[in-house]
Amino acid sequence: MKLYAEQRVYLIDAQQRQIGKITIERNEDNLIFGKFVPGSDFSAVNRLFQDFEEAANLQALSVVDELDTEIAALGLHLCTSDGSQHIKIHDVQIWSDGDITYRLCDRTLAPVDKVRKSTKPVEVMERSAS
Repeated sequence: MKLYAEQRVYLIDAQQRQIGKITIERNEDNLIFGKFVPGSDFSAVNRLFQDFEEAANLQALSVVDELDTEIAALGLHLCTSDGSQHIKIHDVQIWSDGDITYRLCDRTLAPVDKVRKSTKPVEVMERSAS
C-alpha cells in the first residue's frame, strides 16, 4: 500500500476497534503528519493521548515514556477504507487540536509527498555518493 497526501485511512487498534480516521498531510524525515477525526471507539483510548499531551507540555519525560509504552501496547495500525490493507505504525501522537503524527514500522513503504499534494505515489530515490 502506498500512501498519498490527502489519502484517508482508518486508525485501528489490536482489538480491531476503530479509533479514528486520518487524512494524511505530509512526511518530514519519516514522521507522517495528518488530521485526525475521532472514531466510535476513541473514547476508550482518549485519556492516554490527553495524558501524553499534558506530560509533553510539562516536559515530564519519564511520564511521557510510560505513556508512550502504553500507547504502543494498543497495537495501532492504518487500514484502507475497504479494510483490505493494513500498515503497522508506531510513535503515534494524537493532539487535542486534531493533529496526529506517527511513524511507519516498515520504512520500505513509500512515504507521502512532503511538499506538493498529489494523487500520485511518491517514489523513494537513493542519492548517489559523489
